[in-house]
This record gives sequence, structure tokens and C-alpha cells, in this order.
Amino acid sequence: MKKFAFISTNSIKEYYNFLLNKEKSSKYLLDLIKISGILLFAIICWLIYFRFISLSSTQWYWLRRANSDLSALNFQYEIVKTEILEKNQQNRANMYWNSQTKTIVEINPEFVELPKNSELTYSK
Repeated sequence: MKKFAFISTNSIKEYYNFLLNKEKSSKYLLDLIKISGILLFAIICWLIYFRFISLSSTQWYWLRRANSDLSALNFQYEIVKTEILEKNQQNRANMYWNSQTKTIVEINPEFVELPKNSELTYSK
């Protein structure tokens, strides 16, 4: 006896629709995975940027600021050196050229070691 199996077209259509829906949902899932991967990559790149590039530019900023402070101090030091040289020249001029008025300003300090039991006084 021959047996005949009949599959209705409705069940094939339903199975086909089921496969299409499954494919659409998997595409949605794959798209979601792709977008989350791109966002994760962007966040990692952003963190690397802030860790290395931004940090190094901040360090360069503080280095430039320290260098500008150092150059300002060097400039002030040069001004003081120039003033000391001018005073030395005035002293030499007062000593050698004008013998009547000898107003000499002493610039070079001297270190003197005093005994411990001596008292310092100032007399005019």
C-alpha cells in the first residue's frame, strides 16, 4: 500500500515566514553588535587620546610655562647684573676721575667669621 504525505502550502508559507523573521532578527542582532563594536572602538580611541596625547600636551604646557618663568627670572637677573656693573663703573669713575668727592658704594659682600662670645655694635 502506498502512502502519500500531503504537506499543505500554508505550513510551508508559515515556515518560510518563520525563517524570514529569524533572519531579520539575526540581522538586527548583528547590526546591534556592529554598532556596539564601533562605539567600543571609538571609546577606546578616545581614552588612548586622553591618556597619551592630551597628557603630553598638558605636560608640554607646564614645561612651556616653567621655561617662560625661567626666562623671566634670567631677564631680571641680567637687569640686576647690569645695575651692578653700572654701580662698579660709577665707583671707578668716582675713584679715578673725581678725586674731590669719593662716594663709593660697596657692592661685594664679605663673609667674616666672628668669635661666638663677641657682641656686634654699630657706631657712627
